[in-house]
Amino acid sequence: MSYILVVDDDASHRTLICDALEEMGYRTEQAANGREALDLLEGDIPLAVLLDLRMPVMSGWGLLDALKKMPRARGLPIIIISGYGFEWEAELVGAAGYISKPVDLDKVRMTVQRIIGPPEVAMVH
Repeated sequence: MSYILVVDDDASHRTLICDALEEMGYRTEQAANGREALDLLEGDIPLAVLLDLRMPVMSGWGLLDALKKMPRARGLPIIIISGYGFEWEAELVGAAGYISKPVDLDKVRMTVQRIIGPPEVAMVH
């Protein structure tokens, strides 16, 4: 089953965003920095990555550079979530969307659904 990867060094932000997405029916995974995200990306490629830019160990910018070198991540939608950037900067790096901090959960929900579509519906008998 596919998932959305939320990468942010602030655990409360990650949890808040993941809870909102899981309530919608998406499965999520979390990483505290770009290095942790790269480790997760060695497995299944997610439906999308929600990415903070300023983090220790490996920043969001570092993760973006690493993803460009990963053929299997080509076309992976990146949604930047940051209090230190602008929407036009997200477009310059090829991000599919931009959400400013403090995070508006309604904007997170709408942006994710617009970019990747509704969550997969599990078949229940």
